[in-house]
Amino acid sequence: MSKSPATEASVRLDPVHDGHPVRQAFLIEAILNLLSFPLITHPRFVLSLILNRPTDINPSLVLFTRLFGGIVVGGLTPGLLYGYRNTRQAIETRKQVYISLGLGEVLLIPVLIGELLKGGQGDAALSMRGAAGAIMCLAPPLAWRIYVLVFKPQLLGRYTELKKE
Repeated sequence: MSKSPATEASVRLDPVHDGHPVRQAFLIEAILNLLSFPLITHPRFVLSLILNRPTDINPSLVLFTRLFGGIVVGGLTPGLLYGYRNTRQAIETRKQVYISLGLGEVLLIPVLIGELLKGGQGDAALSMRGAAGAIMCLAPPLAWRIYVLVFKPQLLGRYTELKKE
């Protein structure tokens, strides 16, 4: 079991760069990810809210919605909760978690913009409201990740190695 930097003999948490803003962001995002649980438990209802043509809901779509929900809840959320902790290992993983999540957002946002540009017409799968809502859920966290990773990496938190005596 890992120890807190405050109690681990060889590591001391940097008091100036303790990672508090990113830790709070990790916790908030993890909690918000749990709101995706209805993708697993009630996929037809969720799909009826975001699809352009809810009559297109079929068993395959329900399955893939559940799988997507499982990835969000079971795949992404644990990494955020792990990074929330203030241990040496958690501090070391925060950058990788942000890069991974950011890459996913960088790939998803253009797809959703493409759906939005269809204006709910023709072969648009998502309603304009569904596409815009999804973009609005992904863009702010991506902007924050870019800000932290590029301009303020110290917000991820730091620790210093203590010399063993």
